[in-house]
Amino acid sequence: MPSAVIWLLDANALSENDCDGLPAYLSEPELLRYRRFLRPLRQREFLLGRMVLRFAIAQLTGIAFEAIEMIERQGRAPRLQLPPACSLTPHFSVSHSRGWVACAASVDTPLGVDIEAQDGGRDVEALARSAFSAAESDWLSGLPADQKTEAFYALWSSKEALYKLMSNQDEEAVLPELVATGLRLQSGPGWHARNWSQQGFSLSFCSRDPLAAVEQHRLYGAASDGWRQQLGV
Repeated sequence: MPSAVIWLLDANALSENDCDGLPAYLSEPELLRYRRFLRPLRQREFLLGRMVLRFAIAQLTGIAFEAIEMIERQGRAPRLQLPPACSLTPHFSVSHSRGWVACAASVDTPLGVDIEAQDGGRDVEALARSAFSAAESDWLSGLPADQKTEAFYALWSSKEALYKLMSNQDEEAVLPELVATGLRLQSGPGWHARNWSQQGFSLSFCSRDPLAAVEQHRLYGAASDGWRQQLGV
């Protein structure tokens, strides 16, 4: 059965010194994009997202971290450029929210991932009425008050992850309803979803194929060598 791995990194826990040498791994187009970000946190999210993505692909394929290149594409996820000797075609997705970076990767199935910081101070029912379908909004309204914030962000991030899955397959991203007959759906034709709520975040993952396992690994620091040591490899 297919499997996938999700890598998580908290950019807020890193200092500027931790990230000093990382831009050297970026291609020239990546550097140009990196330098265009005005907010330091957004710039750091982009940089670390590309580092975690390279690390994820290196772990899947056995290719050296430094040998993995990204080709920028306007308005789309980058395209991987791997050495000709690599016969694998990794699928990947990257997301970030308030300093957290999530990267999902698999050699078995197209996928999408999304991470969203939960904000208990927002009127999630009003947001749902403007962003969700009537069935989805009604489902949220019917939940107990203490469950609504977490449920809203779980549904929101699921829709984002599903959109990325569809986009990564070059499909027209017309999202299906994720609530039917008052029930929250976790799968449909061509998609299978999983959700986790942890540390004030909603993490959602969608894959084209059903998966036997989705591993999660939390990374610490900003060095790929240190990440490998954390994994014991």
